[in-house]
Amino acid sequence: MTPALNISSFPVLHPESLKVYTFEPYQLDLDSTRPDQQKSAWEYDLKVRNVSDQPFGLKLITEAGGIFKVDVPGGDIKPGKDKTVKVKVSHDIADTLFTKSFTVEASDSAHTRFTFPVHKGMRWGPAPTSSR
Repeated sequence: MTPALNISSFPVLHPESLKVYTFEPYQLDLDSTRPDQQKSAWEYDLKVRNVSDQPFGLKLITEAGGIFKVDVPGGDIKPGKDKTVKVKVSHDIADTLFTKSFTVEASDSAHTRFTFPVHKGMRWGPAPTSSR
């Protein structure tokens, strides 16, 4: 007898209904956000909005130590409201290229997690010159 494979699924008509929160922006691209154009150099604000119908808190699960520090707001975020996650980038990485991330977790019943990408792929400054 050949083993059978059974797959059961429960279609979700509105995938957006599965979201608990959203980030704006959804990633931090340090190439398109020059530090000298920020309110405070090397500090970035990310808005997290509760799009569920229940309040929840956030906690930091992982971060890239030494490159940036993530400050997650305390207390609950009420439905339809938002709070600010602050990312402080180390001055020591000004000429470093990297792709890192941090992960936050909601205190909802599913412990919903979001991994937020942070990357820098271009060096700011004068263009390299030829030594010919």
